[in-house]
Amino acid sequence: MARDGLNISKRVDGWYQASVELPKGPDGKRVRRSVVAKTLKELEVKRQQLLKDIDAGGSKAAPKALSVGEWLEKWLDINTRAGVWKPATQRNYSDIVRYYLKPTEVEGPYKLGEIRLAALTIEHVEALLEQLDEKSTSTRKRAWSILSAALEVAEDRGLVKRNVAKQAKPPKVTYSERLVLTAQQAKEILAELKGTGDWLYPLYVLSISTGLREGEALALRWTEIDWVSSEISIEGTLDRAERKTVATKTQKSRRTFKVGPEVIEALQWQQLRQKVDGTEGPDGLVFTADTGNPIYESTIRRHWRLIRERLEMPAVTFKDLRHTATVLMLQAGVPAETVAWRLGHSSMNMIVRTYGWTSSNRYEDAAEAMTVVLS
Repeated sequence: MARDGLNISKRVDGWYQASVELPKGPDGKRVRRSVVAKTLKELEVKRQQLLKDIDAGGSKAAPKALSVGEWLEKWLDINTRAGVWKPATQRNYSDIVRYYLKPTEVEGPYKLGEIRLAALTIEHVEALLEQLDEKSTSTRKRAWSILSAALEVAEDRGLVKRNVAKQAKPPKVTYSERLVLTAQQAKEILAELKGTGDWLYPLYVLSISTGLREGEALALRWTEIDWVSSEISIEGTLDRAERKTVATKTQKSRRTFKVGPEVIEALQWQQLRQKVDGTEGPDGLVFTADTGNPIYESTIRRHWRLIRERLEMPAVTFKDLRHTATVLMLQAGVPAETVAWRLGHSSMNMIVRTYGWTSSNRYEDAAEAMTVVLS
């Protein structure tokens, strides 16, 4: 059937397609723009947008044959302007596109950034993933996911006939056992730092006992600590580039949970130290530099590395303290679903896939379990 100069048909896969032919391009070939949708109602919405796009660009001019690189940049720009992503997510997506998806200097026969968008094939995508073999599986999976998301929008706009990334075999993410501190090693480090009155001792106690993300710990405010109920609330995370507190990555990341007496004691010490030293900042952050501003992650990582080396501990990074907390809770018998909730994960699936430890003990209360482990 035809409607307003558009041909509408039902494909063999059950989806509806609307297409319109534009004047011939410079090469003399016919140019067709199409949109697809699962229902006629959705198709009508996309059809209207297609007509607007054609009118805006001039129906007499053939649309430019976008390359994959050009479309990825445009897709990034569309989402950035719409404010779809948080700053950290935006930077991460941009880096993946520019370092792994768009570069034209990628070795091998396939240069993804230079390929015409409409000519992209499953083989191109799979070849790219092979070229990224040396990268971590999570990087490869992220690159595939971002490309797939961009092509999905391109398909909705009729720029490609199908999302070939979705049809390509996605990279399999493998989980390896992470290097973590044992309970004894964690106790030795904390005892040493407490004994010397180290200025970052409270941060390390909090991190090892709760498994907070680095940004969550550095964004913690005094108003988010309930001294009576021994609870802390995670409401935000510190954006590394902007140096300010932003919303947590997901709604699940916003949570309130109990902490043990060792954490409360360390936080009270930190509050007193801040007042005595005059390092209280305008934002009411628990952890601040001498200026009252947020602490730089590089400062923490350097400090942690020096402590770890001085005490001849394994090469566990500060970020690995989150994994240390996870393992210690699981070894203490805290249920996986409780651990996942405490860590701010959307489900316990990742916990189960990544960590395989079990224990004959069973603590329903994670705060109590960590107090016993670290005492």
